Amino acid sequence: MPIGVGRVGRVGVIGRPVARTAAVVGTAAVVSHGVERRQDRRFDRREDRRDRF
Repeated sequence: MPIGVGRVGRVGVIGRPVARTAAVVGTAAVVSHGVERRQDRRFDRREDRRDRF
């Protein structure tokens, strides 16, 4: 992940590895929440139709 010219040599409030880890964890959480939400919606539809699965 390249750093912008203005950011070279300066460490932010939280360091780069921590920020990168936080971004990865946050993205994974958002994606898994979306998958879970879609699975719940499918399950609810199946229950409405009283299908077996």
